[in-house]
Amino acid sequence: MTPSLEVLKETVKRLIDKGNYKALERILEKSHKGDIVSIFRYLDRQKRIKLFQILMEIDLEKASDVLYDLDEDLQIEVLRALPINQATRILLTFSTGEISEIIDKLPEKLQNAVLNKLEEEEREEIQKYISYKDSIAPLISEDYISLLENKTVEDAINAFKTSSFDIDIAYIYVVDKKDRLVGVVSIKDLLNSPPNVQLKDIMNRDIISLSEDASKEDAIEIMKRYDLLSVPVVNEEEVLIGVIYIEEILDALSEKTTEEFFKFAGATEEELFYTSQILKIAKLRLPWLLASAIGELLAAFIISMFDYTIAQFLPIIFFLPLVIAISGNISSQSAIITTRGLSTGQITEYTKSFISTLLKEIRVALIVGIIISVIVGIIAFMWISNHVLGIVVAVALLFNMLFAALIGGSLPFILSKLGKDPSLATGPLTATFSDIVGVLVYLTIATIFIQNLKIF
Repeated sequence: MTPSLEVLKETVKRLIDKGNYKALERILEKSHKGDIVSIFRYLDRQKRIKLFQILMEIDLEKASDVLYDLDEDLQIEVLRALPINQATRILLTFSTGEISEIIDKLPEKLQNAVLNKLEEEEREEIQKYISYKDSIAPLISEDYISLLENKTVEDAINAFKTSSFDIDIAYIYVVDKKDRLVGVVSIKDLLNSPPNVQLKDIMNRDIISLSEDASKEDAIEIMKRYDLLSVPVVNEEEVLIGVIYIEEILDALSEKTTEEFFKFAGATEEELFYTSQILKIAKLRLPWLLASAIGELLAAFIISMFDYTIAQFLPIIFFLPLVIAISGNISSQSAIITTRGLSTGQITEYTKSFISTLLKEIRVALIVGIIISVIVGIIAFMWISNHVLGIVVAVALLFNMLFAALIGGSLPFILSKLGKDPSLATGPLTATFSDIVGVLVYLTIATIFIQNLKIF
């Protein structure tokens, strides 16, 4: 933070603490919106909300610009904290497309309040974004240049020069008289063509486009596969309805990565929008933790079923945490690899492709398992002075690692086949399942060898 921003931040904090809102109004009137955005995150929640409410009172347009430029988690925090009427008022300064980007993350009461204030056509448009959260609809921009195929290169260049879009235009989209997309011309091709040439003579007719009901995953895949800066979106009649730019795809990728990290931790991305509501965050995390608790209780019940084995040779229990921990790591690694393969297309929907990846994970687990099992088995033998115990631990650990690879590699594919998000398998689900199987396999092998263990 620059010295001037530091001074602004401290001044704002001091004026809010003293309740000197008149002086704060004067400061905000003179401050650039970019400076207000820059200091916003460095204020505590109460001061952020107060600052924004004062800014709304003195300059609604600047408040709207500030809100739009804030990171999404701060946008949602502000809108959730404001009274419904104030939140509705500021949201209505946004365009339909801008509202669509965040409306699905707002409380239902605020959603309804905003929708009720909109015209019927706008309301129907926004409701599509609420209904289809994974749709490309929020990514579609109406900022693009489309021209009829009989227009000339000179016409296209003039249209490009006079456009006032805030985004870099890389392509001109060519349409027929019914607005159906028939070709694409890059700016480079325009500049290298004579002015009087018609667009239909230089356009690329091999069009890569998305249908309006495509998912964000589809858009990300198309952009990556063909290395595009933008991709046109058409309806079922091939009419051009908008364009998705690379900037929106990068944002979508960031959101997807964040979502997957949360799932891996057994949490949800929604926590970002409840940073100060402890009970709400606890409620969001509770289902995952309850599921894990039930699974571990089942593991505890399985352990109790082998009380005879444990009573006969107590040291067998010393190595149970190690077996469970290593198996959990193997299952998580396999689950992540499979999930990644499914998301990138390396693993297709065909079973043969999945089997190939699964066998690879099992072979890796076998190699790693043999090495680790031998090391741990030797340590167990030297520690307890019982070579049978070393063999039991080594064999059980090897089998557990193989089962863990099978479980971790299979669950994402099974979830995918069931129409669920495969990344759910990278969280507590796989770890808990591996724990249950790990306990059962380890103590079963120990029970088989219990008589041999008691001899030494």
